[in-house]
Amino acid sequence: WLSELRENAASNIVVMLVGNKTDLDHIRAVPTQTARSFAEADKLFFIETSALNATNVEQAFEQLVTGIHKRYIYRVLG
Repeated sequence: WLSELRENAASNIVVMLVGNKTDLDHIRAVPTQTARSFAEADKLFFIETSALNATNVEQAFEQLVTGIHKRYIYRVLG
């Protein structure tokens, strides 16, 4: 899906990998470091969240908006 997204979206798109349901750590399918490494290799923002206990939900949106803002400022101001 990532290659398809990059083929069909603007080149300056901000992409975030969000691991969800961190409250269910005992049945985790993907280790945090594996997901983080994948995100770093593909230049994605990365965060793990839990809607159940509101862990990092607001931070995920803040991180995404900050990334969009930084790319916009870079594009406008060069």
